[in-house]
Amino acid sequence: MSRRFLLSLTALLAFSHSLASAAPFVPKRDPQCVAVSPSGTIVATACSGMSDDTFPPRPHPDVRKCGVIAVWDVDSGKRLWRAETFGDITKLAFSVDGSLLAASRIYVTSDGITLNEVRLWDVTSGKTVKVLDRCQAFDFSPDGRALAVLSRTRCVVYAIGDWTKETQVKPLGGSLAVAFAGDANLLCGIVKTEGQYAIRLCDIAKGTLTSESRRLDDPFYALAPSADGTTLASGHDGGNVVLWNLPSLEVRTRMQTGVKGHVLPLLSPDGRYLAGGCQENGDVIIWDARTAQELHRYTFEKGALRTYYPRGDKDLVRPEKNPTRFAFLPDSNSLMAGCYGGIIRSVESGQELKRFGD
Repeated sequence: MSRRFLLSLTALLAFSHSLASAAPFVPKRDPQCVAVSPSGTIVATACSGMSDDTFPPRPHPDVRKCGVIAVWDVDSGKRLWRAETFGDITKLAFSVDGSLLAASRIYVTSDGITLNEVRLWDVTSGKTVKVLDRCQAFDFSPDGRALAVLSRTRCVVYAIGDWTKETQVKPLGGSLAVAFAGDANLLCGIVKTEGQYAIRLCDIAKGTLTSESRRLDDPFYALAPSADGTTLASGHDGGNVVLWNLPSLEVRTRMQTGVKGHVLPLLSPDGRYLAGGCQENGDVIIWDARTAQELHRYTFEKGALRTYYPRGDKDLVRPEKNPTRFAFLPDSNSLMAGCYGGIIRSVESGQELKRFGD
């Protein structure tokens, strides 16, 4: 055996050992949800993930498989903190004052135990502030004083701070999604009624039903109210976005994205734009909110949605079909998408402004 061959063999073995002992490559994952703070200086991303299959379950020990909530500084692009989780994250949102970050998670164990939750963190420290068990959806009130949450059978409004239950909104019990309608006293929910699905608008103080929309055959999971409280957008399967008048909940118009999957509806903070974020491929279609004219259409590579624990067709609660993967920034001039690990693009030019992710 030649000396040259022995040296080559030694080098090859050393290289193989270095590969085996090196840290595993962690591919960048597309967030299932994104959120932008009211100041626009901080954003958050949420990647859904697997559990470790124990009980009580914990995040998967493999960093490539566990769920991750991360908060980022926009200017520097640096991550401020992260928290590990599991299950499908269906919504991510900052409180009105920017001090809290909330996320809703849905998860069912292999033996059928439901462990849904809404969790809130302190944005500065990353510490958990409150956990609302057995809840699968939420929305912050426009005045920043309350949080509405949904369980399988109830809709409850909590006071932020002492977390006392302010009221139970019975007409919205068991809703699929919930959203304040531009007013801290008006709350919308998507309800199942007589085998069909409708939007209900309720007066929180009175606990009464104010109006109800026409009924639709298929379930839907996303609502986006305008800042002035005159319009509500809903996202549907088949690439449809519907605009409803508030408070009457009469249909104003229907928009078609041309993509067959679920669509997340978005209304820009200044009211200029209506957007539809397509969950199937990550496309975003932007219309003029007044004229309904299509202005822009942006495609994000590898933007398709991936869920870890998809429900069956008979399951009523399936908000993982339409999570909050897209969000306007406060100035309405740019939009964040949960693609490429998290990206901000200019609305007018489509130019990439910032990417996030390790």
